[in-house]
Amino acid sequence: MVFTKIIAFSIFQALLSTLVAVILGFASAYYVAKKKSLFADILVSFSAVPLCVPPLLVALGYVLFFGNNGSFNRFLMAVFNLQEAPFSILYSFSGIIIAHGFYNFPIIMKAVADVWQRLPEEEEWAASLLGASRFRLFKTISFAHLRSPLASAASIVFLYCFFSFIIVLLFGPIGLTTLEVEVYRASRLSLDFSKAAFFALVETLIALTIVYFYSSFEKSGLRSQGTSAVLREKTKMGLSSRFFSIVLFGLISIFFLFPLFSIPVKAVFTKAAFKTVFFHKSFLPALGASLQSASISALLATSFAFVYALCIRIKDPLKKNRFFRFFPFIPMAISSVVLGFIITNLLFALRLQANLFILSLCQAFLFWPFAFRQIQFSLDAIPQAIDEAALMLSPSLLYRVYKIYLPLLKTGIISALSFSFAMSLGDASLPLLLAIPNIQTLSLFTYRLAGSYRFAEACASGSIILVLSVFIFYIGERQKKNLKREKKVRMR
Repeated sequence: MVFTKIIAFSIFQALLSTLVAVILGFASAYYVAKKKSLFADILVSFSAVPLCVPPLLVALGYVLFFGNNGSFNRFLMAVFNLQEAPFSILYSFSGIIIAHGFYNFPIIMKAVADVWQRLPEEEEWAASLLGASRFRLFKTISFAHLRSPLASAASIVFLYCFFSFIIVLLFGPIGLTTLEVEVYRASRLSLDFSKAAFFALVETLIALTIVYFYSSFEKSGLRSQGTSAVLREKTKMGLSSRFFSIVLFGLISIFFLFPLFSIPVKAVFTKAAFKTVFFHKSFLPALGASLQSASISALLATSFAFVYALCIRIKDPLKKNRFFRFFPFIPMAISSVVLGFIITNLLFALRLQANLFILSLCQAFLFWPFAFRQIQFSLDAIPQAIDEAALMLSPSLLYRVYKIYLPLLKTGIISALSFSFAMSLGDASLPLLLAIPNIQTLSLFTYRLAGSYRFAEACASGSIILVLSVFIFYIGERQKKNLKREKKVRMR
């Protein structure tokens, strides 16, 4: 009965969190795709947050902003002259749903807006001339194109929420827990490995089902993308749109922006927070270990993604083999906690200890699907005629790789390296599970500072992770923009 309750709660909270993200993301995508305003431009800048901002920092930001002594409650107490904190979502079911929904809504927003911006307007004009209402136009034309990318992005968000570990662990409600947290508790705290294995198996089977549907949605979504090379012209906001945008932006600010900004603000305005962190004996070794493991994992993930993308390009140029397309997404069905549990038991059986390279290898396995997508996106921009001409000019695959594919895929490779590096840098789950002797990463260092209620120092350390992640991620995003420009030039 307890097992059933944990499984049901894991699925239910992920579904509810995904629903919140879908509502917010779809509403935001409307402004990004169709409206010309500063609000839409600000929303676009949020699209990278779920990938470059670690969940650890989101949890820390929520504790700082919504805690009983947090900025939000102190503001309400001062304005309404209250003696106790009036607003509390931490350590509650609603807190988990709100944190997950607002943290992941940019994934929905970006996926939907990218397609919405490029939908051809001719169909809508024809239907409008025939007397179709605005709602009917949206339902029968726009949403028909947006359905697949929306479902694809929602599948990703569901997996993120289903695998959520740090957020649930830090302020989940007493008596309610998820499969991910239970795998950690059973394997690391109570040492009940049979229980941990059962939870890990159930979680992975559920995730595999979602990944299978995701791969189907992804394939269908590709047919909707790029239907028009020209972006739709945006219109100015009317009175009702302006009112709705104010409400939406207010919610996003309270539950998304302010908690994140609380981290650097707390670090900057707390005396000697950065100084204490910089001179902490564990800081420089943790920073060095993070940079080293993130670099190795990024190189491994990108190399494997490059080789695999090239192989399926050669073996299946027409994209008919479904398994080739499904295989890269399999690691998405394995969470960091489950992978850590498997690797820990494997090392124990082999009488080995975890080290930095094993951590990097595990991270590369988890993050290589994201690297693969960046390289695949670049590879799809290369016309098939170039492959045929290269094959005629040189039968040597290595020569073609060196002279043709590497130069043409340069932007995709740099983007893949940046994505993988940023995601590895912010990972606290695997370092926590593997428990490498005498080594901790910067994310784990930050987690331990927050766990010991040294929030100012945790914010200073977290701010460093945030700056590094955003900077590296920004490099990758610039490469993607360069790639899109190159693709347009080739189309001309």
